[in-house]
Amino acid sequence: MSASIFVQGSLESQILDLTSYISKLQGEDGEDNSPYVQEIKNLLSAKNNDVFTRLAKDSSLFLTKSDREVEGAFNLLIVVVLGAVDVSSAVKTLVATLSQTESTKTSLKQKILLNLYNALPSDSPLRYDAFVGLIDVTAQADELESLHSQLSHIDTWVKQWGIDTTTERKLYSHLSEKLIQTGEEKLAFDFTLKTLSTYNADDAAATQLAKDAISRAVSIENFFAFEDLLQYPAIQKLKGTKEYELLNVFLNGTLSTYKAFAQSNADLLKSFDSESNIRKIRLLSLASLGCENLARELSYADIAKNLEISEDEVEMWVIDVIRAGLVEAKLNQLNKTVLVHRSIYRVFGKEQWQQLSSRLNTWKESLNEILAVIGNAKLIAGGALQGGAAAIVVEDKTQAEVTVSTSN
Repeated sequence: MSASIFVQGSLESQILDLTSYISKLQGEDGEDNSPYVQEIKNLLSAKNNDVFTRLAKDSSLFLTKSDREVEGAFNLLIVVVLGAVDVSSAVKTLVATLSQTESTKTSLKQKILLNLYNALPSDSPLRYDAFVGLIDVTAQADELESLHSQLSHIDTWVKQWGIDTTTERKLYSHLSEKLIQTGEEKLAFDFTLKTLSTYNADDAAATQLAKDAISRAVSIENFFAFEDLLQYPAIQKLKGTKEYELLNVFLNGTLSTYKAFAQSNADLLKSFDSESNIRKIRLLSLASLGCENLARELSYADIAKNLEISEDEVEMWVIDVIRAGLVEAKLNQLNKTVLVHRSIYRVFGKEQWQQLSSRLNTWKESLNEILAVIGNAKLIAGGALQGGAAAIVVEDKTQAEVTVSTSN
């Protein structure tokens, strides 16, 4: 069975074409006297939005039938709902139908939702609904990974759609929930933080979300950017709480600091994986040790003492911290030392700025010394070429002046 679907014509003729098609899918003949056709005509004559939402709901039938005209029927339905008395209600009903109807036609659902999204104006808030529907349909098929590359555009789209803060928050929260379900914890956490950013510090609802954010940051295996959490007013508002103290441990603490905190806050940490926490604090402690000893050799013994491990385990931990992207270093197994080339700062505050300033001044002095040597060498070479005696450069350290004398 098939029927011809035409997108051309008046809105009323398009509605009747669609009605006839649905009638035939229901087993009727699709003629004017068919029960379904009569019912839709009655709704149409009322000149309200009921006919549009009814067709959007009844389109669930398209997903349960095998017919080559189904895609065309959906595209006609998009045209119809965009001509509805209440476009918002009709579009939302169609999205709900596509995302909630059980069907194996995932690719068809995705295609129709994309067509709907693109048919809407670029600044339409209804694009939010179409996008959420696409997320839900794709997640149901366990194919959410296929949309990961698109998620980087979310912030731009949110501005284009012109949705309010509450809807924006709902979008970020929904994405975080779906990503958690698919095991994408780190990406999900990014959207949790976006959700948190929509709250003011005084929003009561933000308090629990901020606490949850700290707990998840600690639990996520390869999350180490704890300083980034300090930018959120809701987290700053937690100062004085045990959750904020836990955050501070992972920001500034050592293994011994963590153990002391864990001993006195067993209830807070009972839902955490203790071994995972200890592993993370050891990696962060090793990164801090690296910061304090840049371009210097660290002995295996010093590392073992800092991490409370045996020297036999040092190489494994150094390799792990390198893999985690926290440190760049070179192992010297013969001398049992580690040369750190680069290491992240867990917190970059006043002390770190002072250290950076000191290093830059040291490099500046070294460069000045090199330039002085190069200048001296040029003068010597110039004197030799002229057949004279070697030029002598004398640096008066007390006056910081350079004098040049030559002899023939």
